[in-house]
Amino acid sequence: MLTMTENRITQAISKMRENIAHRVDTGLTTQTAVDKMHGELDMELHEYCKFQELKSLASTSGTLTVDEAQTVYMMIGESVETFNALDIAAKVILTKLFSELLTRRIRER
Repeated sequence: MLTMTENRITQAISKMRENIAHRVDTGLTTQTAVDKMHGELDMELHEYCKFQELKSLASTSGTLTVDEAQTVYMMIGESVETFNALDIAAKVILTKLFSELLTRRIRER
């Protein structure tokens, strides 16, 4: 079985998990709000396919390391349902990554 090594993606997800837990524990947000956001971050199939493409391009250009790209691939799996089932922290970070990769791609054109 493959395991994920520590990299920028896994570090950001770990920090986001801590941040969300802290915000819920201190009353800055509620678990209900977190659960609602989880559903709002679901991807559609076309978004998922574009994310896979941009992740691969980012790996070949050096924007992501091969390890980071592999981490993303392992996390989102081979279907949009796998991404949509991720925990909220992973979805937040991966959605942010998708946004950054998409923005970079648009600027290159």
